[in-house]
Amino acid sequence: MTRACLGALAVVAAFASAMFVGGTVQAQTEDQRSALLVLVPEASFDDLLAIPDVASLARAGGAGLLANPEDVELDGLTTLGVSTAVLKPGEPHGIRSLVRLGPFFGPEPGELMVIVLGADRQNPSAIGGVVVAEGSAEELFPESGEQGSLTSDSTQRDGVVTGGDVRATLIDYLGRAPLVSGDVPTGSPIEIIPGPPPFELHERYLAQRRMYVPVGTAGAIYLAIAGLGGIAALALGSRVPRPVRRVFGWGCLSVAALATALLAAGHLPDLTYATVVPFVALVTVFGTLAFAPLEHRDVLLIPAGIGIAVLAFFAVEAILVWTAALTPFVGGSELDGGRFYGLPNVFIGLLIGSCLWIAQRLRTIAGFTLLVAVALFAGLPFLGANLGGGVSLFAAAGLWLAIRERERLGVWKGLGVFVGVTLLGTVLILAAHAVSPFETHVTKFEEQAGGLEGVFEKVWDRLQVGFDLIARNPFALIPVIGLPIAIAAVLRPPAPLRPSLERSPAWRDAILVTLLAGVVAYVVNDSGPAAAGFAFGLGLGGLLGVSLLSEAGKMGEP
Repeated sequence: MTRACLGALAVVAAFASAMFVGGTVQAQTEDQRSALLVLVPEASFDDLLAIPDVASLARAGGAGLLANPEDVELDGLTTLGVSTAVLKPGEPHGIRSLVRLGPFFGPEPGELMVIVLGADRQNPSAIGGVVVAEGSAEELFPESGEQGSLTSDSTQRDGVVTGGDVRATLIDYLGRAPLVSGDVPTGSPIEIIPGPPPFELHERYLAQRRMYVPVGTAGAIYLAIAGLGGIAALALGSRVPRPVRRVFGWGCLSVAALATALLAAGHLPDLTYATVVPFVALVTVFGTLAFAPLEHRDVLLIPAGIGIAVLAFFAVEAILVWTAALTPFVGGSELDGGRFYGLPNVFIGLLIGSCLWIAQRLRTIAGFTLLVAVALFAGLPFLGANLGGGVSLFAAAGLWLAIRERERLGVWKGLGVFVGVTLLGTVLILAAHAVSPFETHVTKFEEQAGGLEGVFEKVWDRLQVGFDLIARNPFALIPVIGLPIAIAAVLRPPAPLRPSLERSPAWRDAILVTLLAGVVAYVVNDSGPAAAGFAFGLGLGGLLGVSLLSEAGKMGEP
């Protein structure tokens, strides 16, 4: 009995020695590995690295930006064997004290992983900071040396990890299986890589967040003026001076250059109004007017030339691993957590419109081939990695073939071509992601879908995201309402639009397919209004711009 009591007391003593900082529990795995998770509320990335203990930990491991900090799952961590603590910002040496005064020292202390998280609870959607280090307790706080950085397969970005990666890292480090079948981490283990920490990227991200709404709004106002002015100039006809008509015509055609400039501005060395605004304005103006000499040969060469320039830019952007998409000035940053690499949804419509601006100068099969090639570019894992973008462009390819060959195919065969090309392209993209050596957001979609019923649920969820986007930003209704109106204007054109559409059936079909593909983009992408926006912009802009610039008898017909 005495021995039993002593044994029980020993167990209680061991358990009590593991309690610290508000009663958290430290558990040691069989291979002598322990884990400590420290939260620093209301601390930004810079605030976190300004804490001496955290800066020292970053020298033993690495520091990174924490996207989606709201996805950090704290429930059940103690059961997994993770000690947790909350550090007040005014405790500069609190982490070192936790490690040295806690139960991590002993006859055989083993290895320890320390993860420190900082996030602004007042703004949970803002990016946070994270520091990860591992080693013996004596090795975790070096006084000198270079700080490291972090990455994970979830982001494929140096210096950036996600909230979902934290739990996956702890499970992987401790060698623990998930507690229950549903306890599957949504992220990937965090990797420590050579530094430096992403201080510069964080600074650029904060600058982008301050500026992208004003800059994007100014761009939207410009396009609204160009579009409404173009409609008015067409409606008034000869009562509007020809120079004014031409100004609005070029303004309508400049939508592609403006959209490209808003993405390309993410490459500027300094993100300030003094650099971004002039850059966007100059690229928009000169990126459009550079093709003015083509007008003397054929007005329709202008949109074709602009389209080629846009596709060339996107090819270069893919080679640069989509770094401009980290700090664009339309849509959100990839650091906001929706998409960490690849083609952003907001530029899907730009690719659709640019391809069709080119396709109207090509033979039907050549235009179809171009659209298929760009669809693969948008959807394959090592390129655009955007399932919705690939599906939208495959749909555009099917529509282009069906509409251009409508007299030979008829309605039902044409519909079959459209559906067949879209489905085959979708299967090809899904298969490519399924065999990809690294996990993408598309493979996560495949894993989480759970059969045909799950696919329909996912589609409905994605549509619901689009509805929520419209609820938050009523201006997102413009492409949603504008697409069917513009489609009707192409199918039954008013008198001012008829000359350009009748003189070039290929141009008419290109505009129609651009708009119809915009409808598909809305349906198959979670941020539907954003994905459809530039399809509407290039469809309407091309329709108005060419009509305003063209003169009777000067339209070519491919």
